Amino acid sequence: MKNFVLSVIIVLVAPLSIYAQTPVQTADIDGLRIKENSYYALTDITIVPSPGITITNGILIIKNGIIENVGAGLSVPKGATIRSAKGMWVYAAFIEPYMEMNRKGAKTGPANVDEEDNPGKAQPLDRGAKYWNEAIRPEKNIADYANVDAKTAEEWMSLGFGAAHCNATDGILRGHSAIVLMKEGSASTITLRQSVGQWMSLRKGNSPNPYPSSMMGSIALLRQAFYDALWYGKAHSIAKMSAITPPEINSSLEALADDLDKKRTFFFETNNEHTIVRGDKIAKEFSLPITYIGNGFEYRRLSSLTPIKPTLILPVNFPAVPDVSTADRAEDISLEDLLHWDAAPANPYRLDSVGISFSFTTRSLKNKSDFLPNIRKAISYGLSKEKALAALTQQPAKMLGIADILGSVEKGKIANLLMTDGDIFDEKTSIYSTFVAGKEFTVKKNNTYDIRGKWTVAIETIPQNFTVKISGERNNPRAKMIANTKDINADFSYTNTSVQFSFSGDSLGYEGKLRASGTMDSLSAKGTIIFPDNKRVSWTARRDSAFVASTKDTIQKPKPTVLHRTLMPDSPFGLRDKPVQKSVLLKNAKIWTCSANGEIIEKGDVLIANGKIAAVGTNLSSKADTVIDATGKHITPGIIDEHSHIAIESGVNEGTHAVTAEVRIGDVLQPDDINIYRQLAGGVTSSHLLHGSANPIGGQLQLIKLRWGSDADNIKFADAEGTIKFALGENVKQSHWGDNFTSRYPQTRMGVEEIMRDGFQAALEYEKKMKEYDGMSAKDKANSLPPRRDIQLDILLEILRSKRFIHCHSYVQSEILMLMRLAEEFNFKIQNFTHILEGYKLASEMAKHGTTASSFADWWAYKFEVYDAIPQNPAILHEQGVVTSINSDDAEMARRLNQEAGKAVKYGKVSETEALKMVTLNPAIQLSVQDKTGSLEKGKDADIVVWSSHPLSNFARVEHTFVDGIMYFDRTTDEKMRLRDKNLRAALEQKAINALSGGESPSPKASRKKRQYDCEDIEDEMQGEELLD
Repeated sequence: MKNFVLSVIIVLVAPLSIYAQTPVQTADIDGLRIKENSYYALTDITIVPSPGITITNGILIIKNGIIENVGAGLSVPKGATIRSAKGMWVYAAFIEPYMEMNRKGAKTGPANVDEEDNPGKAQPLDRGAKYWNEAIRPEKNIADYANVDAKTAEEWMSLGFGAAHCNATDGILRGHSAIVLMKEGSASTITLRQSVGQWMSLRKGNSPNPYPSSMMGSIALLRQAFYDALWYGKAHSIAKMSAITPPEINSSLEALADDLDKKRTFFFETNNEHTIVRGDKIAKEFSLPITYIGNGFEYRRLSSLTPIKPTLILPVNFPAVPDVSTADRAEDISLEDLLHWDAAPANPYRLDSVGISFSFTTRSLKNKSDFLPNIRKAISYGLSKEKALAALTQQPAKMLGIADILGSVEKGKIANLLMTDGDIFDEKTSIYSTFVAGKEFTVKKNNTYDIRGKWTVAIETIPQNFTVKISGERNNPRAKMIANTKDINADFSYTNTSVQFSFSGDSLGYEGKLRASGTMDSLSAKGTIIFPDNKRVSWTARRDSAFVASTKDTIQKPKPTVLHRTLMPDSPFGLRDKPVQKSVLLKNAKIWTCSANGEIIEKGDVLIANGKIAAVGTNLSSKADTVIDATGKHITPGIIDEHSHIAIESGVNEGTHAVTAEVRIGDVLQPDDINIYRQLAGGVTSSHLLHGSANPIGGQLQLIKLRWGSDADNIKFADAEGTIKFALGENVKQSHWGDNFTSRYPQTRMGVEEIMRDGFQAALEYEKKMKEYDGMSAKDKANSLPPRRDIQLDILLEILRSKRFIHCHSYVQSEILMLMRLAEEFNFKIQNFTHILEGYKLASEMAKHGTTASSFADWWAYKFEVYDAIPQNPAILHEQGVVTSINSDDAEMARRLNQEAGKAVKYGKVSETEALKMVTLNPAIQLSVQDKTGSLEKGKDADIVVWSSHPLSNFARVEHTFVDGIMYFDRTTDEKMRLRDKNLRAALEQKAINALSGGESPSPKASRKKRQYDCEDIEDEMQGEELLD
């Protein structure tokens, strides 16, 4: 932006703000009344009223905390005190858009995830009419607690902040925020506005409720709370209009309903770039105006964020230098850590480059004094000074709806100002004062005069004069004395007008030091000097010339650069560019079609076009973009893993309740999981991501395609039918989990059946209520309370109506029979039993029911309920007409599912073709996507694997893996990426070593490793206030 220098009078018009800081009018008066009368003018200053505008030799007139006028060439009004601040710059004081101000006396010590957590149980008598889950607390109002003590005020003002948007950071819905002046005072004296917005997170903080323990549980709880608030608002409105008895009284829902009705902004805290996209889905579902508290990783997925155009509150918690100072320490640093350290300072610039607006926050900085230096670093990485200043002043004011009173230096606005000795973004510039509502807080005292320059000093009784050269900074000058062309070592100090210096008397023929003191202004100086023999004489000095910075002093540092181009994902094996879909002809391979008839084509061809299989046969001719000679190789459909737990973030189980049908794996996909790439290298093209097995009725599942480099939405398998996890056995009744897991119902296998039956019955009753209400006339609806939407019962009803299909964790014969009979009681069928290690005992019953089976190949005896498992299980199930697949339930095993399928040939004498179907067509049938994938047939998705040899062999390697016709894995490309990543790591380590050598501090520890989940993993990942990436 062009920098406009105004030399004419500027009149910035704005109505006099009613938000000037005035005494609390309702306060009791004890003694004399105090009337504020502050009226002064700052003159001879450089004013930056807003980004891109500069007023030189400006005058700023402030009356009782309000800017009365600002400009150049103004007349100072009669009665105003004139204060010259020559050499100083004045900006609008910073606004902190996300300040933590937790309520005193907040509860601590969340419950264990095994504890009973019944939404229907009576609340403690002292809680009041609140929401059942204490992580939902929208009724809280920080304005009731927003007190600022002197120490806190001083800390913030020393950083240049004059106001802050504050709230508690405890809970998922955290209550209403407020905007306060950053000075000492109680809430009534410093609060500018209250109920600014509702703060929101996926962390439950100190809630004593076990639920939620996973990110998907937090999202489900939020969704249900919003639906409850909508219902509550509507129900109470109807009750009031129709004079009928209202439903329950609930202050939490009343507050949240009011937020939704008044379209208050929700401030949503995130932990990575994917959480912003998750928040956007919630925002769209409930029409929420939403501002996101960023995380510093946004640059990694700009293509996903650009369509959203989120408003961000952006932290500048750039990572410290990874400690690669020794070989051992370097081993602990991942390439991903190095990449983020390299790129993080450019995050603000990159966001600005795609038009995403943001305000800066100190949030997540361990040391807030790093705030301004880190913003200067962001500028050095490309962010303009104008955008940086806007992100500290104008943008937060606009975002918070206070641009009428704060955010710029304009007439009528509150005098929240920042005074510096130069351009705020220059490294040598210091903050001298912060004004809050016109009252000055001095950060750093400024010397009255700038004494730097060349001086001649005369000392009484000494015939020759001395030359003194004073350089350095105005408030930290350095002096060098010269006598007879020789330098004299001297100690020198200057504060305001007081000067002291001492030097050795050797060059003057004296033994010892001469000590001088006196007064000094910008032109002359005088004082007394004491000789080594204690003789006192006078000295004088005059300045011959002003200080001029040398070229060495003004030389600019080289602009830092990001060494790497952001990869997709920004981690090992990340893609430089989005892969392109091309037409491909694979020639002369042995083709295992895995079609219903099991056709095998020797020396066959496969043509891929537009992401589909265009033809399968021999001697195909086509002008394909790419032709691959696959002579001697084998081609199969892509492998489909029916049971996987990869690519899931922050919890595979929501194990706190026995029924969690409301949670969705699809809400917490982690598309950057390296296991996606590793499994592509094993020929897997689709994975069915399952909720864990911690409860009888678990969460909704998600079928994905392994589109490495894509975002969370684009790895989802389009139009796949909905599935849900059920579980039986030891895990759900927690019988072997220890003494701490003895309270949650059910504790027996009988209880498992009963809680499932109870859920289905409740869903039928819920359906009846909904239908009755939907069938009412508009007049009757206006006089009837609406039924409450229950997102858990919605899903159970989908099961009963065969719109969602069960994949059930199972081992023991009796339980498998129980669930089939229970399903038949409610007129639906179980889609799939996974694990099913005693399936061979009741294969015929399963076939009769119409279910399918997904088994381990040869896992057994790893816990009591699988002692009867046998490796012939898949073969027997297949023989009895049950559609059978072999799954992994393990990130490593999924890389060799072809070998697991080969075990069916070894142990069960299944044909090779049928064995291959167990990891291709059969899981496709179980997931109801057999019309799209699972076999090599014309018109199906081009999910294809090229193998070096027989696909069931332990020696077979994947050469190419195609998903939707795009080559996501290629053996040659893989080798090139390994070399690229090796070289990139070497370059980044050298950059880090240079940074450490230059004095930068090393990171105290490496980032924590990303979690890899198993079926039974259960722990509370939502405790505390901040999500960890």
